[in-house]
Amino acid sequence: MYNRKHYIEQCIDSALNQTFQDYEIIICDNDSIDCSADFVAERYAAEISIGKIKLLRNERNMGGTFNTNRLLREASGKYVMILHSDDMYLPHALAHLYEIAEHFNADVVHEARFLITAPDGIIEEGTKLKINSHDFHQVDKPEVMSDDPIERFKEWHLSGTFMDAQYNIFNRNFLTENDLRFQDFESHTLFALEWIMKAKVFVKTPTLCYICRNSPDQDTHSKFPPERVAKLICDYIKLSRYLDEFFANEDFFKGNPELQYLTQSHLFTVSENFWIVRNRVYKDGITPELHRAVESAFREYFGKDAPLPTFLYHWIHAAMFNRRADILASPPHANFVLDAA
Repeated sequence: MYNRKHYIEQCIDSALNQTFQDYEIIICDNDSIDCSADFVAERYAAEISIGKIKLLRNERNMGGTFNTNRLLREASGKYVMILHSDDMYLPHALAHLYEIAEHFNADVVHEARFLITAPDGIIEEGTKLKINSHDFHQVDKPEVMSDDPIERFKEWHLSGTFMDAQYNIFNRNFLTENDLRFQDFESHTLFALEWIMKAKVFVKTPTLCYICRNSPDQDTHSKFPPERVAKLICDYIKLSRYLDEFFANEDFFKGNPELQYLTQSHLFTVSENFWIVRNRVYKDGITPELHRAVESAFREYFGKDAPLPTFLYHWIHAAMFNRRADILASPPHANFVLDAA
């Protein structure tokens, strides 16, 4: 939770008003400045006093990744679910996902569809909500996904599964035993790759359980200044180094540089489309502030050789903006054929 006082009551009430009640709500306030934590402490004092709700507070803003990892460490139940502080559950959500997880002894149960609001973010009685789903590998009933690693990789690479972790219920022991946690760089997409490839039993369900609020004040709609571009570049480099270790420890990726590149390019593409293209970072061209930020990020890792990656980064993004913003939708990895792996 961070600065969500105006949404948090609907969020918490949706979790409290479940048909399934054997659970604990853990809320970690990430040093909000709008008194969100004080509001929760007062509004839900009764639930906190009996242990139904546990309210934690960070002494300073630690970032979303730290906050989510802290919540996972604090959890003690058999299963864990992540609920964003401006979103909501439908009343049957926990009962349905728990039942499916128990029936199939699943490591992960994934919601193949969810509801999303209009851009105004309003959720009221009678509000029209859109169903969001993927065309790839839809299911019409709970279905166990193939354990073939190629099929699992396709599921991730072709976006047959929503990358964001809130659309799943996880067996907590599965996360702990595989040391699965969020990284600071491209956290949800990378986290999804790891759990999809590692889960012994992965189930999809078509039942709607989650309401995503497309709120106009969420972080993904905020401006993306040059300093955030610089951090993003540094995150890419950290991601590359992390993937080197990941590939070395996963049989499916060992000795297959094409498959490794396919993974890297997909992660970079998702992030670039989400942050740089979506936020129209290059709409004013290569400004002095943007150039300094990009060059400083590359200089941190490449030293005096920074001008070349700086030029290439500017070149591709300026070309993208001046021609077609969807150019990254077809990065230069399309010639690799998974079926031949």
